[in-house]
Amino acid sequence: MSNVLVLHGFTSHPTLTMGPLPETLRKAGFTVAQPTLPGHGTRPEDLRGVRWLDWLQTAREAYQALPEPRAVVGLSMGGLLAGWLAAEHKTAALVALAPALGFKNRLAYLAPLLHHVKPWAHSTDPAEEARRRARSPNYPNFPTVALVQLIALQRRVPELLPRVRAPALVLEAAHDDTVPEAAVRRYFALIGGPHKGYRVYQSQHDMLLDPLAQQISDDIAAWLKEKLV
Repeated sequence: MSNVLVLHGFTSHPTLTMGPLPETLRKAGFTVAQPTLPGHGTRPEDLRGVRWLDWLQTAREAYQALPEPRAVVGLSMGGLLAGWLAAEHKTAALVALAPALGFKNRLAYLAPLLHHVKPWAHSTDPAEEARRRARSPNYPNFPTVALVQLIALQRRVPELLPRVRAPALVLEAAHDDTVPEAAVRRYFALIGGPHKGYRVYQSQHDMLLDPLAQQISDDIAAWLKEKLV
């Protein structure tokens, strides 16, 4: 029996945002662990005071609690943490969906300078915010200081990815409005192992809430079964 750690993204709901993937993996014969990263799954205010090291430590503890062989799958920020764990440990396989190694909105990088005067990051259009709430279980807004922590994590991952020797699969969302294609391709290029694949889906950033979510989940399960035989 193989074991898979599934890591959600920044401001994502720890279970709902992962769509059909966890159940698809279980049906394929995997044991699945889904930790809730600190500050998530409750209310946006709970992200205040959480450090990127807290996210990493929670992911690390959940990973180490699984028996070997262990694979790790991460979405967005979860993809960064998954890459970190695969660099630290002799991981059986790594899957990263839209890993957040960069932002399309370059203003996000002003967060370390502006969080004192702009404590919250959210849509300024109430109608758009209401539509987003209706279609996504993720937080509709978040403390700007939490974005500072994500940026800090983002800046540390590139130096670790060359240490990843596990078979790796990186998935790009062609219609991603959050993470640019260049960032996903950079993540892929930095992975050090020779056995790695890259796939593009006609999806939005939340690939597992997308109409293609079941296909993506089936593809991940099939790839993991192939690599973990």
